[in-house]
Formats: sequence, structure tokens, C-alpha cells
Amino acid sequence: MTFFQYDWDEHDSLAVEIVTTVAEISDKSPEALESIHNVVDSDSLETIFEPRSAQSRRDNNHIWFAYEGFGITIYGNGFVIIRRLN
Repeated sequence: MTFFQYDWDEHDSLAVEIVTTVAEISDKSPEALESIHNVVDSDSLETIFEPRSAQSRRDNNHIWFAYEGFGITIYGNGFVIIRRLN
């Protein structure tokens, strides 16, 4: 299991961070992986989880999807868990 805290103010998109992390833990290059856009709408990930303002966070939201043999769970607070599926 791998996890990271996504920073909504970072320049890389959430989808790029997920692909990069999956590539690292599966010992592949990001280009060798299936396009994440075939699995999930990456623009929607940003829209669903991006804070509306500092006072209006979306901490209670979460989503799960499978990608490249891993289960990806994303929480509204930016916490991302990546687990290998058996």
C-alpha cells in the first residue's frame, strides 16, 4: 500500500500524480501505463475534490476506482491511497 497527500495548490493535476505514483510502484514508465483517461474522467476528479474556498472544503467526499491492477481511493482532503489488487 502506498499513500500520499495531494496538495490542491500544486501544478501537477491529481491524475498526473496518480499515474506517476502507480508507475513508480509498478516499476514502469508512465508512458507504459494505460491512459488514466480510459478509466476515469480526470477533469471530473479535479472538479469533485478541488476545494471551493478555504472555508468550504470537500473533505467528506471520496471515490474509488481500479487502475493498472491497483485500487485507488481519493479523499476530499487530498489523501490518496493506492493498493495492489489481487
